[in-house]
Amino acid sequence: MATATTPLRSTSPPQFKGSRRPRLPPALALIIYPITLVVGSIYSVVSPTARHPRTFETASPLTPSLASDLNLSTEPHPSPVNYFARKNNIFNLYFVKIGWVWITVTFLALLLTQPTYTKAPSGLRSKRTAHALVRYSIVTAAWFLTTQWFFGPAVIDRTFVLTGGKCDNLPPVRASPDTWEELKVILTAAACKAAGGAWKGGHDVSGHVFMLVLGSAFLVFEAVGASRCYLGAAAGADGKAKDDEGEEQTTIDDTTINPLPALALRFAWVVAGLSWWMLFMTAIFFHTWLEKLSGLVISLAVIYVTYLLPQSLLPWRNIVGIPGL
Repeated sequence: MATATTPLRSTSPPQFKGSRRPRLPPALALIIYPITLVVGSIYSVVSPTARHPRTFETASPLTPSLASDLNLSTEPHPSPVNYFARKNNIFNLYFVKIGWVWITVTFLALLLTQPTYTKAPSGLRSKRTAHALVRYSIVTAAWFLTTQWFFGPAVIDRTFVLTGGKCDNLPPVRASPDTWEELKVILTAAACKAAGGAWKGGHDVSGHVFMLVLGSAFLVFEAVGASRCYLGAAAGADGKAKDDEGEEQTTIDDTTINPLPALALRFAWVVAGLSWWMLFMTAIFFHTWLEKLSGLVISLAVIYVTYLLPQSLLPWRNIVGIPGL
């Protein structure tokens, strides 16, 4: 008599095939950022209202970094023509200046409301949540080390000093000339301001560009991944989605019962869209092209490591995961 046998499940690493391949924004989608900077830079030259900030202020007042915020002249300047060229515009004060707070709140809203995390089976839910927190930790660490602190001064401040930047216009004190020159070099931007000086010279990596590109791209990748349960991105003909190991899971759409998931997704797109708009304003009014380019390159490198590299490198994918899978 024939004996029924249970087929053994393959233990080989999961491979993405056909409709189960990760449906995240392709790398080509990131081209929107350099295009934005190029268009903004061109507009700043051809538009009569887009005066370069160095005609009324010596550095970007919008950049969320110590170096740029303190690289300001004490001389009076005419008011900029465009509202977004003013450092006290409402979007700068309550959005850009606390940009990473908005990014964090939006990410937590997605994590706590999206069925991708809240309605998945227990084991899958824990795995997805852990991976999402790892991805958030990576981009947050990159933001913190680049703009806030890197074993002392942040990467932006260190770059500024290494490329010739120093603290100028210091008030006179009783110190030898040699000591005074040393102070000009070793002071951080915060210490320079506290001493009454001005942070001048050097290459000022645009922390504004860095933060806005990194934050908006992070939210877009996370929002697209969280949308999989609504869009059926990995759904087969029977309406079943498959996770990264090929297991079936039912797509979920409970927005008619609970509107919070849809509201959280819309909020994420609004924050990402406003970040893009402020990036465009930066491209028009602030920083040199090279300063903006350096901020862009650093942010895109972080996004590549966090979201694009895991799609081709399995060991790294096991650590950071892929949004929605």
